[in-house]
Amino acid sequence: MPWTENPALRALLLAKAALAEKAGAEEAAAFLREKLGEAGSGNKWPGLPNTSSAVGSYPVEQSGKLLASIDAQPSGQFWAFGSFNAPPEAWALEYPSPPGSPITRQSEHGARPWLSKAMSDVDMRERVFQKMWEVMKHA
Repeated sequence: MPWTENPALRALLLAKAALAEKAGAEEAAAFLREKLGEAGSGNKWPGLPNTSSAVGSYPVEQSGKLLASIDAQPSGQFWAFGSFNAPPEAWALEYPSPPGSPITRQSEHGARPWLSKAMSDVDMRERVFQKMWEVMKHA
């Protein structure tokens, strides 16, 4: 039997996929805000308001700027999540300064990747998948 495209079905699936994509990006941003808002288990450094994160953990918010910048937004025809209007510390936390360069406190004690860590976090992927699946089933 030859394939016959169903325009109504195609439109319905594309609409559901768009809703699921938006929900997935919003869930990823919510997950990231939760992780960045957790208490630290590392050192308490002078001059910082909160206990820092331990190596390998999500960074702990010290100024609130990174946490406030986390959002999900449309990006062209797709949805994206991350730090919009990112503060300078977003880069310094994600990537350490190379050896021998002027360093910031974050990179002096090791980077605290937050976005790349989230992208490889199994718990985040599971939450995003579940949210998208729920939207696809019920949209």
